[in-house]
Amino acid sequence: MNERLYKRKIRLLISIVLVLVMAFSGCNGKQKKQERKRENRQESQQEKKETVKADNKDLSKSEQSLQNLQKNLRRSRMPMAAAYLGYADDNSPFRDQVRTLLKNGKYEEQYSFLADVPKENYISYNGEEVYAIVPQSTQYAMKVESFDWDENANAMVRDTLYISQKAAPVILKCNLSELSYNVVITLTKGTETFSYSPSLSLMDGALYAYNLDGMEIYDFTLYDNLEIPVWNEGGECGGCGDLEGYGAPLEAAGEEPGLIGQWISTELKNQSGQNITYGMYFGDYQYFEFQYGQMGHDLECWSGTFEVTDQFRNGELVVHYVLYTPDGTREGEFYTMVNYGEMLVTEGSGDAIFPFTDASTEWFYSY
Repeated sequence: MNERLYKRKIRLLISIVLVLVMAFSGCNGKQKKQERKRENRQESQQEKKETVKADNKDLSKSEQSLQNLQKNLRRSRMPMAAAYLGYADDNSPFRDQVRTLLKNGKYEEQYSFLADVPKENYISYNGEEVYAIVPQSTQYAMKVESFDWDENANAMVRDTLYISQKAAPVILKCNLSELSYNVVITLTKGTETFSYSPSLSLMDGALYAYNLDGMEIYDFTLYDNLEIPVWNEGGECGGCGDLEGYGAPLEAAGEEPGLIGQWISTELKNQSGQNITYGMYFGDYQYFEFQYGQMGHDLECWSGTFEVTDQFRNGELVVHYVLYTPDGTREGEFYTMVNYGEMLVTEGSGDAIFPFTDASTEWFYSY
């Protein structure tokens, strides 16, 4: 009996040892497989890193600068980057003027790819503002369209200026006036759509880096090297000429400091019900400029003088003005109340300060 129990114990011990040996072998095999997988992954990652390094070595300086910008776009989760380069006119070739803008703006070092944008990616439309537009990647399709404003200030698409199934950087000239834009850029990828109309902020002249949905654009403008113009600069004015004191710093002005500066109103309508834009500029040496017209079109410009002749107890100013127009001289008075970037203008005696509208009082806003 004892012998049988002894043999049974021996068999049980042998079975346990065999099970442990098999279990250990299995665990050891799994561990080795996992180690091999880990080693393979590490080798694969190392190969990818080496490939990227090799690819980067093969990239030109221009290609590398574009890749760096697009990498920043992906990090920022923005589909598009834009830069305001400056102004270009129609008096010399567009590409030659862009080369000058890039050189003066010192884009050659950080964004050298801009100098290599091909001719077919230069888009010249009505206007003088020059922008560089860069999509996040070629996975997007890009379309650039022109549009106009109807009599109710609604945008209407006119023509397709550029289209590509693989989005790439473009250089764009557009915008007849800083008061409105006239092109829209659309990026699409699957069901994703993103639209943006490049323009300048009326507050400081910098790039307006948001679209109509409030989504942000990556602004890579090199502002330190950019001379941001005042709104009423040269040629836009259409006949104002190069007048003494024009565009002088506001702090140098000698007249009422609350009045001096640039003001705009976009809410008035003419007798036909069309929106009409009015702009006023009060400069130093009593220089006065008045602009009007429809949004999206060239503005008519009159220049002349102004003088503050009285100030009431409530702070209201009485302003006497003289404007020289193609049809003769306009002269009269209006009353203004200026408060924290807002100016209420009310017509007084003499010629109407708001031509082509029945309004006699309107708010203007500084920019």
